[in-house]
Amino acid sequence: MINTDLNKIQNNVLLDFCNKVNVKTGELGTYINAYYKGLEFKIYEPTKANPNRRLTIEGSLHKYWNHGAHNFNDFGIMQIHEVIKDLKESFDIDPKNCVLMQLEIGVNIIPPIKTKTILKHCLLNKTSALKWAYTKDEGNYIQIKNQRHYSKFYDKKTHYANKGFKIDNEIMRIEKKWSKMTELNQKGIYTLDDLINYDLRNFKTDLLKMWNNVLYCDFETVKGSKNEFKYSNANWWQSLNYENFKYHRNQLNKLITKNPNNIKNLVSELIAKKCDLLNINTTVINRICKGLKTVVSSSEERHLNRRFCLVTGLNISMQRNDSKLLSHTGLRYYLKTDKKIFIEALKKHLPVKWIDSDIETQIQELAHNIRTIHTNQQRKQERLYKPNQIQLFKLHNL
Repeated sequence: MINTDLNKIQNNVLLDFCNKVNVKTGELGTYINAYYKGLEFKIYEPTKANPNRRLTIEGSLHKYWNHGAHNFNDFGIMQIHEVIKDLKESFDIDPKNCVLMQLEIGVNIIPPIKTKTILKHCLLNKTSALKWAYTKDEGNYIQIKNQRHYSKFYDKKTHYANKGFKIDNEIMRIEKKWSKMTELNQKGIYTLDDLINYDLRNFKTDLLKMWNNVLYCDFETVKGSKNEFKYSNANWWQSLNYENFKYHRNQLNKLITKNPNNIKNLVSELIAKKCDLLNINTTVINRICKGLKTVVSSSEERHLNRRFCLVTGLNISMQRNDSKLLSHTGLRYYLKTDKKIFIEALKKHLPVKWIDSDIETQIQELAHNIRTIHTNQQRKQERLYKPNQIQLFKLHNL
């Protein structure tokens, strides 16, 4: 961040900054930090290398829209504008002052077959091996590391199902992350404002190119062909010289193209359609999540099985179906799967006297205090609006 009043940020009522202390020496850390809706605000103290205080903000604008809980729903141009507006109103953050150090662009699609099957059929990136990984948190994913960016394809449903979310359909995420800004700077993108003015539709080409660079072998399509076992073997492909590689890649693509159920092509079409859809400036009432209580793009779908805490706004779909408030179960999920959200909940709702307690005590007292806050909200509403009082509008807990 540049040209930003750091004292104003530090004193903002929405942020609760802390500093790490070396318990042996008493020495303070080099920065103070605070969490809000999944974003981490860091204010660095002056050093010899950097004589001025500076602010960095790390995290996902997509998750911010969802109160820091997730990014498996759609997040288009309208939501981006609303998040930027909210950051301006809440923290006086101007997108022109937000210098980008890294950037991640991606789309979530509902694939024609299981995501795990699609990933299994991805053999190479151009002529290079793919890095396969599996984590309990993220599920199966493929990552391709280039000099200045990463390409990633993964099973988004497994990712968030393991966090306790109930997701009915398959979700495949196609994602590009720029770890260095050289390529984007060449396009004139330096700040968040530059990014919006660049027009996000231009990134459709990047995502499609990423997917098209993958050597995809549909095992069902090549089954019974003379090269069945060769074409489905990544090691065989890597043993070829470039001319043979090109020849057999063309032969494989001919086989795949003849199949009316051309999965690679179908995924390309879904990526393109989703990119177009997310950049439509159409607004509807938000039915998906509490978000910023404003508008979202028409790409949103209704998810009736998703529930949110009436006090914190956090997703509690991992709890019992009759849950209305974040409980011990939900807090333990967030502690295990997204510690930033857990810490944010502690800072906002845990009474000061329990700050130095052990984790289990904090969880119990935090859940208790959330129930207390909700009870007090109900009592306040009952005092203002008597149960037998005639009301022009029926009030509901928000």
